Amino acid sequence: MGDWLGCYQHPTLNTPHFDAFANDGCLFSNAYCTSPVCTPSRGAMMTGRYPQSNGLMSLIQEPYSWRLNSGEKHLSHLLHSHGYRTVLFNHQHEAPPDDNLGFQEQPLKESGWFHLITGERIVSAVETAEAVTEFLEECKDTDSPFYAQIGMFETHTPFDWSGAEPDDSNGVEIKSHSAHGTITNKYISGLQGAISYLDKAVGQILKKLASTGLDKNTIVVFTSDHGVELPRCKWQLYDGGLKTALLMRWPEGGISGGTVCNWQTSNIDILPTLLDLANLPIPENVQGKSFASFFRDEKALPAREITFGMMHAAQRWTESRSVRSDKFKLIRNFTPSRMPIAPKEGFKSHIPGTGPLQERPVVEMYDLAADPQELNNLGIDPCYRAVRENLDDLLLKWLEDVDDPILRGPVITPYHQMATADLKRQ
Repeated sequence: MGDWLGCYQHPTLNTPHFDAFANDGCLFSNAYCTSPVCTPSRGAMMTGRYPQSNGLMSLIQEPYSWRLNSGEKHLSHLLHSHGYRTVLFNHQHEAPPDDNLGFQEQPLKESGWFHLITGERIVSAVETAEAVTEFLEECKDTDSPFYAQIGMFETHTPFDWSGAEPDDSNGVEIKSHSAHGTITNKYISGLQGAISYLDKAVGQILKKLASTGLDKNTIVVFTSDHGVELPRCKWQLYDGGLKTALLMRWPEGGISGGTVCNWQTSNIDILPTLLDLANLPIPENVQGKSFASFFRDEKALPAREITFGMMHAAQRWTESRSVRSDKFKLIRNFTPSRMPIAPKEGFKSHIPGTGPLQERPVVEMYDLAADPQELNNLGIDPCYRAVRENLDDLLLKWLEDVDDPILRGPVITPYHQMATADLKRQ
């Protein structure tokens, strides 16, 4: 769902509970994920380590079957080791359903409906919220710390998992790279309805936190894992695919009052920030950077000036990496996949407006101020050669630091390893 909330200047969305939460806490206006697809983004967020380092370069479900590397520590592992009660509600996408990670409890594990693609059981956001409120009622009379990870599925296509109704009461938001028309409008109104449904569930949880008195000393974080499923968004390294919502609140810790943080942050920074705020040690192998100083010192400098992105999708013939500064985005493509170039009314792979395709160029670079939709490629423009070379240097150093396998050739997937192992057994 990216940053599609009313508080992020999306006026067609009905999200009163998210908006009130932002007004009570802190909104991050430049929050980006490490990958524009579920598993690698969530894996980076929950380990504080890049996908190339933690092992989750693409999806966990078959036939892709990527897994966290042996010894990788999920946030639930770390907090459990420090005495936190760790509870998972509904959806996670960092490990197969039979892997409990570091969670002691999963109240909804056997509930909901079975998702044929991911192999998970999915519970509606409202039912999930009801389970969370029961848990919070238990916690109100104890001083024991807890970590509750709450996953919601409603904003994944086709948007009607829980019977959410389309919402076009405020119109629909059509980006310049999506086509106007009946099909597109219907699709986006479905997305808006799913977000509104999610907002109601989040409102239930926030209300219970307040009524139990737990809201004052509980760090509450809301974020999304990648951009909305629209052209040049999900599955792509443009801002539409990497920009996410990030809201935080912790009144007793000074995170309150409708603050806005304009620092550029990556979701890989969330784990070290939470450990920092909780006065817990940050493991040495964590690659994210804590931005807790923003809440402690009004003169603090940003924790980072650039963010990185990666996209490995063998099923879409896409292998790309990116680096983003405040002013420019550089994308390097390593496979000759194709990309949408113009809006067209209709669907392709359940995404509206993909339209005609063109070969993906080896290098893309965009002036984010002059061209926020990232449509005018400056990658080979001689006037921007110095900018490109500087970003290339930053990107190459990052690829070397995370030991990205793309530097050694095409990425060998778990499926490829399984197939060759099976062949050699014959």
